[in-house]
Amino acid sequence: MDLLLIGPPGVGKGTQAARLRQALGIPHLSTGDLLRRHAAEGTRFGTAAAAHMRRGDLVPDELVTEMALQQIRDRSCAAGVVLDGFPRTLTQAEALDTALAAAGRRLAAALHLTAPDQTLLRRLTGRRTCGGCGNSYHLDIRKPRTPGQCDNCGHRLVQRGDDTAETARVRLAAHTRQTQPLLARYRRAGILHEIDGCGDVGDITRRLLAVLAPHATESATL
Repeated sequence: MDLLLIGPPGVGKGTQAARLRQALGIPHLSTGDLLRRHAAEGTRFGTAAAAHMRRGDLVPDELVTEMALQQIRDRSCAAGVVLDGFPRTLTQAEALDTALAAAGRRLAAALHLTAPDQTLLRRLTGRRTCGGCGNSYHLDIRKPRTPGQCDNCGHRLVQRGDDTAETARVRLAAHTRQTQPLLARYRRAGILHEIDGCGDVGDITRRLLAVLAPHATESATL
């Protein structure tokens, strides 16, 4: 079963992708993780992507697409994959559909995790990082024992520049602009499901699995 998780920064997409991987027994493909792996291994994908990133440029669509599709075609993903971060554009979505169809597969569901902007802003801006050892905390879900101080080394906790409210709002607005065409495409295809991304992590996973239950039954009978 091939699945796509879509959601704004701070909605918990990575956490839920990992939980779906465990529950369904299929790999989780994150383009961010894939890029880092290729860069660490020095592959042609990693070398090409690194050149763009050093210049501060976005990694080109065609490079990300080729890298992701190579992984999707790998035997490890033959039974399906949880996609996270790919596709991001209509061009990538079309390439994915073509590649899956060539293998006798199709995208079973596009799962759109949602949450109010205020909730997302709180999640994004609540993170604090230790200036000494790098430990991460959150003002809501992983508080230090002493406010503003690292439990591990006692250094002062700081808010990173990309965790500020101004930056978070820019990221959320960019996500909305970027994903609207994808959401419309999958809505027309009848595979888009809106999932409430608020509340307990386990409850959110159960909502996702409830939506996927009919697809799992269908896959088992094929």
